Amino acid sequence: MIIKIAKNANFPQWFQIVFTDALGFFDVIDEVKGKARAMRIAKKLAKKEKIQNVDVDGFIMSTEEL
Repeated sequence: MIIKIAKNANFPQWFQIVFTDALGFFDVIDEVKGKARAMRIAKKLAKKEKIQNVDVDGFIMSTEEL
């Protein structure tokens, strides 16, 4: 399972939060304006799903670093 934060190609100030489960199915959780807000949402979701790492624009970060 992984949580991914990716920049929207059409709107550069907007970020997409995507959750991929163990079977490879993904779900777009939210699209928010601002990287800090996206990271807060991803951290809450990671804590809820007991995930230790988050993909932020291609870089793997520990949830403690968010």
